[in-house]
Amino acid sequence: MIGRSIYVRIAGTALIGILLFVEAHGAGSIYYGSRAGMEVTVVGVSGIGTTHAVIRVKHTRENARAFCTEYANDKSEACIDRTLRETRLNDQLKGNCETGWFTSLYGERLRFIGEAKHRGEIDPKYIILSDGKPLDGSSASGYSYDLEQFEVLCPNRAFGTD
Repeated sequence: MIGRSIYVRIAGTALIGILLFVEAHGAGSIYYGSRAGMEVTVVGVSGIGTTHAVIRVKHTRENARAFCTEYANDKSEACIDRTLRETRLNDQLKGNCETGWFTSLYGERLRFIGEAKHRGEIDPKYIILSDGKPLDGSSASGYSYDLEQFEVLCPNRAFGTD
């Protein structure tokens, strides 16, 4: 358990450092989906780790280009234009790190509960509720990118360091 505790502290500290860099320089990206290239660019952050955590994002041409080349294997401008036109996302993530409630890039209101106490072999490590039901950890449920979105909003809560 000591090894895990040190890892969690290091990971949490590293993530906070990255977020402070993002806040100062307006750089970085966050996944909105499980496929290669499904990312948005961070353009601003405020209140990370608080009851009013906000990360502002923009889906840029560069993000769409990454999706088209890395996932769709299509380098055309038409693919980039279509991806920008058809991808419907919020322009910000919001979270309350005290209660665990957060709003995803798809506008879904989710709640991070914490580490699962009793896990089966295929159960996810953390419990995230959607409409009162836990996400099952599959890529179809959005678990991985929803967890990442909460982690960047509330790193201390997600990594169990507060």
